[in-house]
Amino acid sequence: MKKTKICLVAVICTFCFAGCNTQIEKDIIGSEASSAVPNGTTTDETAEDELSEFVIDFVPNRIDLAEYQNQYRDEINEIKESSYDTISLQDCEMMPLEGIEQVGVYRLYSVDMGVDESIEIIENWLEEIGCEDIDLETKLRDASGQYERNESRDYPYDYPAVYEHYPEFDSGHGFFVNTNQCYIQMGSDGIYSMSDGSITDYLGLDSLAAMDALGVNEENVVDRGSISEKSDAVWELADGEMTVGDAAKLVTDYFEAGTPRQNPPGISVDIPEVEVFALEDKYGYAFSVRRVYYGVPFAYATTGGRTYYGTNYDIREDVKTAYVIDHDTVAAFTGYVDAEQLEGLIEEQTEIMSLKDAVSLLNEFFAANVRLEVCKAGLVYCTCKDTAGNRIAYPCWQFEGMNVTNTQMMRVYVNVLSGDVYYYSYREG
Repeated sequence: MKKTKICLVAVICTFCFAGCNTQIEKDIIGSEASSAVPNGTTTDETAEDELSEFVIDFVPNRIDLAEYQNQYRDEINEIKESSYDTISLQDCEMMPLEGIEQVGVYRLYSVDMGVDESIEIIENWLEEIGCEDIDLETKLRDASGQYERNESRDYPYDYPAVYEHYPEFDSGHGFFVNTNQCYIQMGSDGIYSMSDGSITDYLGLDSLAAMDALGVNEENVVDRGSISEKSDAVWELADGEMTVGDAAKLVTDYFEAGTPRQNPPGISVDIPEVEVFALEDKYGYAFSVRRVYYGVPFAYATTGGRTYYGTNYDIREDVKTAYVIDHDTVAAFTGYVDAEQLEGLIEEQTEIMSLKDAVSLLNEFFAANVRLEVCKAGLVYCTCKDTAGNRIAYPCWQFEGMNVTNTQMMRVYVNVLSGDVYYYSYREG
């Protein structure tokens, strides 16, 4: 079975079409780094000034979170038995709500990577994986765009050599090494992507190790599902049998330890889903990774090309996949960095819109050409990027399912403080 990729089509209450982006190896390696901000800064000053007077219009009739947790299960049963014109939750899997005391609205920002800090992290990492013999004078490259590429040269030497311009760089985000032995790329808050080369080595490939981190060597997927469903499943990895649950614990421990910057207070790591892929005669695990902030998970998505619709802001869910092929450590990963910082924009709230009210709102919100059959729902933080470049995490009820009128999948978010609706359609393939 081939790994499922998705093409996301974001819609924010308006329909403005844009072209679908495809990314090749060089674009992916440079994409995260080129969006970072200068060394030691956190965000664009103009954007930050706009947020200094951030306000939110609260929806009326919010319910106390502590009290609501006691009636949440009863309300789910009531909703599943009810009939709505545009939305159905009869076969919906509901995420738990226990232990959540409050929610807030947060700006996500980076304290950018210093030049020497970036080089030191790369040197230490190479030593840890036994690749300290790599010549950084020639192999250490920069994909941040601070200096021009030489497109007449072959990859990765078309990217500027770091030591040809050291120490004139403004920051160290985007520094990378990509060889057959290993691969690492620095983001703004730590390691954004890496492969220790073990997957490439096990398969006997001559390709660059970045292909491990980007999932290219994970095409033959033989099983997939939620961690709750697959936790006890046992597969033969490169060095012997290991349960999905034990491998997932290895991944959470790895990211909670920092890569290498420490995560902000309140941030933990969660593994919601797994794919099992063939590794010749053995197998490996590919885990979807997301953040959790004081009990509320961040919305996450799988990798894939995306087309966004709308002009106000884009939905930016957590996207990270980590690969395990033995009992030792994470072999490769690519995605957001957990050390990203959070700044509260309003006082934390202990009252939210109920699930029942959110469903009623959506029933009126959707036009007659939408008939959403929800398969999964729950409370999450949905991150949106506005036109000023701010990334803001809002607490939302998330609904995921199929619009049976056109057979497209949909993901819908209802802000539990303001009642605003954000949604997009996507196609699996």
